[in-house]
This record gives sequence, C-alpha cells and structure tokens, in this order.
Amino acid sequence: MKRKLYGIVVAALYILFGVYFYHDPMILKNTSLTVEMGSHLDPYDNIQNIVFGTKKDVDIKGEVDLKKPGDYVITYVFKDKAKTVNVAVRDTQGPHLEVADKKFDLNTKIRPECFVTKVSDASEFEVSFDKKPDLDRVGEQKLKIVAKDIYGNSTEKDVVLNRIQDKKPPVFPKIDKLKVMQGTSEDISSQIKVKDDLDPEPKVKIDTSSLDIFTPGLYTITAKASDRSGNDKDQSLEVEVVPNPEYSEKVVYLTFDDGLSENTKEVLDILKKHKVKATFFVTGHDENHREYIKEAYDQGHAIGLHSYTHDYAKIYSSTDAYFADLDAVNDMVEEITGQRSDILRFPGGSSNRVSANYSKGIMSQLTDRVIKEGYQYFDWNVSSGDAEGNDVPKDRIIELSCTDAYDHVNLLFHDSSPKDSTVAALDTIIQYYKDKGYKFYPLTKDSYICHHSTVN
Repeated sequence: MKRKLYGIVVAALYILFGVYFYHDPMILKNTSLTVEMGSHLDPYDNIQNIVFGTKKDVDIKGEVDLKKPGDYVITYVFKDKAKTVNVAVRDTQGPHLEVADKKFDLNTKIRPECFVTKVSDASEFEVSFDKKPDLDRVGEQKLKIVAKDIYGNSTEKDVVLNRIQDKKPPVFPKIDKLKVMQGTSEDISSQIKVKDDLDPEPKVKIDTSSLDIFTPGLYTITAKASDRSGNDKDQSLEVEVVPNPEYSEKVVYLTFDDGLSENTKEVLDILKKHKVKATFFVTGHDENHREYIKEAYDQGHAIGLHSYTHDYAKIYSSTDAYFADLDAVNDMVEEITGQRSDILRFPGGSSNRVSANYSKGIMSQLTDRVIKEGYQYFDWNVSSGDAEGNDVPKDRIIELSCTDAYDHVNLLFHDSSPKDSTVAALDTIIQYYKDKGYKFYPLTKDSYICHHSTVN
C-alpha cells in the first residue's frame, strides 16, 4: 500500500514539474543586468537552463550598445515562450592611468599630459593636476595627476617633477667626414644627429658659405647646435664633395610627365630602339595603363612621382594635402615595382603660379620640406612645348627640344593620351642629341639638379 502511495506521489510530482516546465521551460539567471560600459556581454551567459532544449535553441532579440550608457531591453525566445531582460549600461570605473616621473629644464612648458605614459577609458576624459602646482620652482616636487571621465569617475596617480636649470649644451656625434655628391642639393644637416640631455629636438644651423658643391674636394664648414635653454655648441666639420660622373659629361635627361597612357607604350618602344634611358614622372588617375610602369621599370628607366590626382586645387590646398597625394602615388609605384621612389616633379613645376590660388607660399614650403623628407625634385631647363596644347605640331616640338646650349639638359615631355605629336617627334630629338655627343641617363637623387626659382 505504501509503495503504491509513493508511486502515486512521484508520478504527481513528475506531472507537476512537467506542467510547470511546459509553461516555463526557459530559466534565466537574472531578469535585469548591469554591465560596465566598454566591457563584453554575451546574453547567452544569462541562461541557466533550457528544459527540452539547449541554449542554441534560444533566439535573442534586441541590441545593447556597450559604447553608450543607457537602458536596453533584450528578449529571449524559446519556442512560443519569451522573457525580457533589462540591461543597464553604466560607466562606473575611473580611467586606466599610467604615469612616470619626469625631469625638465626651466624652458619646457609643463602640462599634466607630460607625465602620462598611457591612459584610456570607455568614455571621454580629461587629464589634469589635482591642484595648481608651482611649475617654476627649481628642484623636485610631488604632483598628483588626475584622469577624470565625463561621468565623474576618476583615477589619481602620484609623480615627481624635477625642474632643473639646464647648463649643458647639445653634443655632436663623432663624425669622421660628411659626404655629398657633386652638384646635388642634399640637406647636409640631415647627416648630423646631435643629442641633448633634456631637449629631445635640439636645433642645428650650418654655415656652408665655404662649401663649393660644384667642385669636388674637402671643405670645412661650421655647425651650431642649440637647445631650448639657449645652450650652444659650435663644431667644425669636414665635408667631402664626391665627384659625380654625370656632372663632367654632356647629358640629356628625357623626362615624361602626366602618364600613363597608350602613348607611353609608343615612347617605350622608341627608347628601346635607340637603347637610351629616360624618366617617367607618373600619375595615378589612369588605372588602365599602369602595366607600363612595370615595363618601364624593368627596362631600366627611372620611375618618378608626379601626382596621384593631378588636381591642383586639392594637392596645393595645404602641405598635408600635397604629401597625402605624394604618398598615394608612391604607394602605387611601390605596389607595382616593389620599390618606392625618391625623385619627384611638382605638377606645374616648382615655379608654378597657380598654387597661389589655393595656398599662399606653399611652393616655398614644399621645395624645402621634400628635401628634408628624403626626396629630390627636378624641374626642367628645356621644354618641348607639348604642354601648349594637344595638337602642337611635330616640327615645333623638335625645334623647341633640340638645343646644345646646356651640357646638362633636363627635357620636359608629356606622355598623356593626347600627345601623339610628341611621340612622332621623339625619334628625331633622340638622334639629334646622339649626334651632339650627349649621353642619356635616367634621373636619380644624385643627378644634375635643375631647380626653378619659386614664385609662391
């Protein structure tokens, strides 16, 4: 009798549990969640048990933006049952802050950020001193750096500021001899790396009045290194002007701007026939003929940089815009040839006036900066005249291109698609310079420099 009663009770419990879980088969750990902003949330972790199923059988609806504090709702759906969970995204933690003690001279502007080595937070934040310090005081003092986010959460760290009176001048490295190539305009200061105990960027000024860049030999120049505290160090340095083989020869540099196009292929065939080398200052706006860059490179011609867009209004709007365009065309050249280029020609040349319509004085800035960035730019001293239009007669191009007035001719052509007459004239022009005893070289950074005077 007792066994029968026990069996009836167990069966009843199974039925009760079955009915209960039939109506509520999805058990969640929490009906509301609080999540730290910027952290990770997996809604499936909130599922405790699924009767007659698995977590994979649950469909979760709703989105939670962990980058934005607020209240969100997600819904768990299993078969025909649904449960909602409120999710509160909050920023309750202060920024992560790492600092370091610092030593500065009396001329450095001290800001709280100077002591910060790493700081981060899920929200916007500011870094400050906990109270206004006496930053002009010589010696050591303890300061407190505070990183505080927009929700009032903050982190504080102690640092030591050592403010000293700097009396040590910069130090010149041991330099046996500086070398520059004859006829180049290499920035000699780029070869001199002075160091200072407190100033990370000491300045170097060089007096090159005794240096004749056009005559090989040994010269002595004077350099002055200065730090921001006004400490100076003078140093005499030897400079060797190395003979440039091209400088003593009659050389013609055939240069082609604005390509690539179907005319580039014609030009390459003519150069190959005459067994001469040239330089192509390429652009990036014609994707259909980029294979000629690789063909020219493989044949030993120089690949120079002209412009990716050739959009004067864009590239001459600022120095940053110019270098963004220059980087783009150099990236293209590297992708095709496997090598970046260090020679360039400004659209319109360094003497162009149109750039003044977009940024006053930009060419004076760019001609200086490209040298410091490791490039060499080339203008021209002979123009073929093919820039006058798209239908310049072949005979006029030949007339303007052929001259023996210079021992070093940097000859400007264009190999864009409308320049058919340039292609037609090229055979005669090459033969002219051959007959006059000129050699044909592709341009390099060490080639004979032809620079215009900037007017902007």
